[in-house]
Amino acid sequence: MKKIFSLLFLVVVFLSSCQRQPSADFTTDKYNYIAGDVVILTNTSIDGSKFKWTLPDGQTSGAENLDYNLSETQQDATLTFTLEAISNNGKKSDVATKLVSVKSATGQATIWTSNSNVNPISVYIDNISAGTITASYFGTPNCGALGCVTATLKVGTHYVSASDGNYTWSGTVNVIRNGCSTLVLQ
Repeated sequence: MKKIFSLLFLVVVFLSSCQRQPSADFTTDKYNYIAGDVVILTNTSIDGSKFKWTLPDGQTSGAENLDYNLSETQQDATLTFTLEAISNNGKKSDVATKLVSVKSATGQATIWTSNSNVNPISVYIDNISAGTITASYFGTPNCGALGCVTATLKVGTHYVSASDGNYTWSGTVNVIRNGCSTLVLQ
């Protein structure tokens, strides 16, 4: 009887020390993102007890699920997320990797003048022709107003230069995500 209990004890100890091979996997809430979005990472691993996320910026996290905030100034890119699922005793692990696509965030900029005594004004944004101002406004016009130059640009600061043949202007406009920024030439 003592031998049976000893054998049974050994079998229980042996079986309890066995660890299943984890199978790492996760989902993202979508595949295509815009800078400034949040990537929601949901762990769907099987038999993992501990987890290690490796994020596109090199940071790591031991959270089971994770939200990753994309910078609003993130440029077009394909980002890699990796999840390692680790067994309870740390001796077995599995890795899953997913790629997501990120597009730069954009906003609009409207360039305008309040000076009614100027000729049409040629406008350049980041040294590229953006159009011609043909009207003046008293008070800030709406984004896309007729006679102004309106451009859709990546989020960030952009250099603006302009000339009507007699006068020249230069400055910067800061474009915000999904917003409308304005710059008046005076």
